[in-house]
Amino acid sequence: MATPADVAAFRATQTDVVTLALAELADWWEQLLALLTGDVPVAEIEAFTADLVAVYGDTAALNAVDWYDELRDQAAVRGRYRARMAEPSPRGQAAAVARWAVGPLFGAQPDPDKALEHLSGGVQRMVLQPARETIADSVDQDPADARWARVPTGSTTCAFCRLLASRGAVYHSEETAGGLASSYHGTCDCVATPIWPGEQEPYDVDRYFEEYSAARAKAGGDPNAILAQMRKDLGIR
Repeated sequence: MATPADVAAFRATQTDVVTLALAELADWWEQLLALLTGDVPVAEIEAFTADLVAVYGDTAALNAVDWYDELRDQAAVRGRYRARMAEPSPRGQAAAVARWAVGPLFGAQPDPDKALEHLSGGVQRMVLQPARETIADSVDQDPADARWARVPTGSTTCAFCRLLASRGAVYHSEETAGGLASSYHGTCDCVATPIWPGEQEPYDVDRYFEEYSAARAKAGGDPNAILAQMRKDLGIR
């Protein structure tokens, strides 16, 4: 069974991967700006971003495979299964994120720092994307009836992630989760965590469900209204 310490250790490993990717991005960005004399080389930024998230995304996905297999062995469930790495974020997705991120470079007062901030958030999300999909896909294919939970980590968690965490280990695949396996914001620190029958989630699900229920009682059944109420009640974004 995954413990809070297991989740924290896995998150730390993935944070290291993201840190390396963002450091490489920052170094490249500085060199790009130093040599920039004319039009913004959007195609070059797109290509670099796609290559970057492919390399570090593979590393993150491999970490997820190892973690899944380790937790499965600990769970001692019946049947054989080994996790499979998900593919890196598609190059088209990386290119689209890069095009959006560099928008601040085209304003009346170009803002390279804001463009890098946007791009860094996109890179973080896309580096972790194949790792999160590895967990979701492996749960879907595992004959041992696994589920996964969205486990919040870090000092703060947004209302959207808290709402998803309140459901506990109910997700079986990306489809049954309503596509939520890919619904992560740029700086999201939630960890998709596999859970097998008889195991408990490695976080306080009841706490998040109580927050959700209190907001729903005030706001009604509309998810957007519930999220707005949670943000108001909890003083979070």
